[in-house]
Amino acid sequence: MNFISVLLKPFFLLAILICSTPYFGQVKRENKLLIGRLELSEHQYKSAIEKFNYVIKNDPPNYEPYYFRGIAKLELGDIIGAEADFTEAIKLKPRNVDGYIVRASTRDRLMNHQGAFEDFESAIAIDSTNSDIYLNRAITYNYIQDYVNAIKDCETALRYYNNKELVYLIRGMSELGLKNYYKAINDFNTIIKSNPRKANTYVRRATAQYYLIHYDSALTDINHALYLDNENSYAYFQRAMVYNKIEHKDDALKDLNKVLKLSPNSTSAYYNRALIYSDQEEFKKAIADYEKVILLNPKNILAYYNRALIYNRLKKLKLARKDVEKIIKIYPDFVDAYKLRASLKQQIGDYRGAKQDEQTAEIINSTKLDITDSLKRHEELNIAKVTSFSGNSSNKNITQISNSEIKLVSPFYISLLATTKHKRIIDSWNKKNKAFSAYFLLNDNDEINDELKKKKLEKINEKILLDFRNGELYLKRAIVNASLGIYDRALLDFNKSLHLDTDNYMAYFGKANMLYQVIQKDESSAYTLSMVIKDYDKCIELNPNFTYAYFNRAYLKFQNENYIGAIEDYSEAINKSPSFAEAYLNRALILLILENNEQACKDLSKAGELGIIKGYSLISKYCNK
Repeated sequence: MNFISVLLKPFFLLAILICSTPYFGQVKRENKLLIGRLELSEHQYKSAIEKFNYVIKNDPPNYEPYYFRGIAKLELGDIIGAEADFTEAIKLKPRNVDGYIVRASTRDRLMNHQGAFEDFESAIAIDSTNSDIYLNRAITYNYIQDYVNAIKDCETALRYYNNKELVYLIRGMSELGLKNYYKAINDFNTIIKSNPRKANTYVRRATAQYYLIHYDSALTDINHALYLDNENSYAYFQRAMVYNKIEHKDDALKDLNKVLKLSPNSTSAYYNRALIYSDQEEFKKAIADYEKVILLNPKNILAYYNRALIYNRLKKLKLARKDVEKIIKIYPDFVDAYKLRASLKQQIGDYRGAKQDEQTAEIINSTKLDITDSLKRHEELNIAKVTSFSGNSSNKNITQISNSEIKLVSPFYISLLATTKHKRIIDSWNKKNKAFSAYFLLNDNDEINDELKKKKLEKINEKILLDFRNGELYLKRAIVNASLGIYDRALLDFNKSLHLDTDNYMAYFGKANMLYQVIQKDESSAYTLSMVIKDYDKCIELNPNFTYAYFNRAYLKFQNENYIGAIEDYSEAINKSPSFAEAYLNRALILLILENNEQACKDLSKAGELGIIKGYSLISKYCNK
């Protein structure tokens, strides 16, 4: 959620003349706060935090810098830091309702729903007619699938004259959750009437039509949504579901492929594609997709179960049994797992074991017949958790990683100069010159002084005068210019090098490195991570065995939150270079983010074995439990 549009109130930045008055220090601090708020509204979060830090350090205690710094931290993914700042803001101004609302929303993201509800109660005690409190609490209720209370809060918000689109959206989604499809459609109609150009509302209405088996109406809504927004992954996914129901399997696959291109971490897209592949008896593809679901959500019992069914059909009984054991460990009351394990045991002649599993399944079934409504509700929530296709963006591991408690090893870049401590060198074969060129590979601060770089530059310039059609020389000059921060000249030289020598994969690698450096130093740069990734793509196309290109591309995919793509690239780097310790470490950290600790710990062990001592400290924290 973007809190800025909701919480940041309009203000004017005053031009203040610098003068030598006793109040100048105070004016300067106030100016810092105003500038920080302006930068916050313009998404310059890091710079805004610097201004708020200054005010906190130099001003008398005031809730505002903590409050706005918390919002900036939220936008940067520092959820724990944001909660701490909102807590401080509340201490300084305990009657500020907005402080409780935003801290409640933050606690939701930390999965502390009880804390969120306590904040909503505190806010209601201050102002029981504030409709935003009920709206935000409805969001929390909806998130934990308590749709009845979500609807009640939406209606309270409407009673207090809150006619925000979000109220109807949350109520509509909650009615959808309760299978009140016509009521959901009415709420979505209300939104469409006031805002007919919002694609997602048509898709949500299409979802209700889908469950009502009104497939033609659903398709009409989805196609209109795609007319409004042809990059809407939600629309492609829902259309795939409709196509699947009306037996247009190939069209469904095309739409699911489009979803995964737009949203590479969509577990539901991988899962549903696997189901279609399985129906078409393309078992290898189905197993690969279930593997991706499990990577993204290692507690999803449906992925394990369906993969076990495929293994059983392929007579890979040990693999099927392993998946079933995993299901029972995650969710011991899953009846079908015991039935499947009974079948697997029968196939290997373990009739006694099979009978025990059949009896266990019967006991679980008979127990569930007598449970109360509240226990049924608890059971439904448990099942929802272990069959969920949502991502794990709010787990305890990602919070620590995003707060730099543990960091991924940064990308490598090439250099012509290095200190003695750098021993990683690559010999690049140039097809055109039929010669090797040696480059240092670095991934930390460049400790070579500028004078040495300039001397190197002079020598290269002299060589270019004598051999001005040598692409490798322009590449080397580009590398030195990039290290000096002369990016415009470096880019010209990279392009000149590629013009003269189109097959030099190192030129694409070096250019990608430089563009990434530019992006890191200038957030407003015209260059994007996608542009950098394209250069790594070309580098890999020219030299599929160049492991560092996979490593660097993986890092960028991780920054784009394409966790599956990043894992695949780190895996490729490891396959081509089994002693690539940093690749094991980075893959482990992403697996930790996905709460796939079992596989992550194997990678951490390997990283430690290969010399990264940090691997062992992480093992003690995440693995020995």
